[in-house]
Amino acid sequence: MNPMKAAIDTLVKTARRPVSALRDWLPGRERPETPDEPGNPPNADGVVTPATRPRIGLALSAGGAKGLAHIGVIQVLEENGIPVDAVSGTSMGAYVGAMWAAGQNGDQLEELAASMRETRDLWSLVDPVLFPRRGFIRGVKIEQRLRATLGDATFADLKRPLYLMATEFEGFRSRTLCEGDVVSAVLASLAIPGIVVPVTRDGVEYVDGGVCDPLPVSVLRNAAGMDRVIAVNVLPTVEEFYLSRKKMTDCPALPLWKQPLCWLNKQVNWFARGNILDTLRSAAMAAQMQIVEQSAVLADVTLRPVDQAARWHDYTNYRRYIEVGREVATEALPRIQVLLNAKPHQ
Repeated sequence: MNPMKAAIDTLVKTARRPVSALRDWLPGRERPETPDEPGNPPNADGVVTPATRPRIGLALSAGGAKGLAHIGVIQVLEENGIPVDAVSGTSMGAYVGAMWAAGQNGDQLEELAASMRETRDLWSLVDPVLFPRRGFIRGVKIEQRLRATLGDATFADLKRPLYLMATEFEGFRSRTLCEGDVVSAVLASLAIPGIVVPVTRDGVEYVDGGVCDPLPVSVLRNAAGMDRVIAVNVLPTVEEFYLSRKKMTDCPALPLWKQPLCWLNKQVNWFARGNILDTLRSAAMAAQMQIVEQSAVLADVTLRPVDQAARWHDYTNYRRYIEVGREVATEALPRIQVLLNAKPHQ
């Protein structure tokens, strides 16, 4: 076949990614075999292979401790043999997604979550800034925790493609991090504005990816070329958030013997309701809750393992979050299975 005609035919078939298609036909480049190329039928047992099924991406949202529900979803996908070809994540979704992409399975992810059993375990990750000009937490201890598992792994070392969202501090533009050091990319995606000091990576300062893209669905369509996307959104709606705040008990409503402890907690705990870190985080979530609904409609299946009684920093109740994730994913299995029967994009 004429090489020029072959290149034109390929561009027509892959109109949604013409640049990558043309690049494959440039002289001197070996064209890699892609999952949607013909000529790779199911194996002798009739098992569906990546060549005969759509490529599936998994998008994991921001959400603080609520994001531990992502682990429950991952466990159910693994247990039911649901293939995932690429993963994207923002903030807590970036943390879970990076660990999974690095080779940690669902059970191992749960073990990592279990290391935060006590409140003091959470405080062990807090390294306060003496004069908090740009943030209250330096993030060095969080980085150390990440490197204990990920080490100096790069994106090229990962078991599956990973796309993490962060926000450029100058200009607040959304950026996809998918090259170089993984830990610094996760840390950049986790850096909640006003709480964690902005993270410098390759000379650029970043803050929490949830500022611009709390549920990274589009990156799996555009950059990763996924045919179908499963989105996991742990963020509440505005109404759910309002109701959860309204249900919180104020100190005067507590039994008399609990009121002094409640008062003391408000005085010394930065995360206590209404205190500065709680206020900053709630303000950030206000924008995220609006944006996330726009991203959710772009997914083929959206899961919402939302625990309305949960607090964003309550990592000690990890089992509850994981169980909510498992329940929602199990309920959605018929819809997810349908994705496997769809034809891949040609």
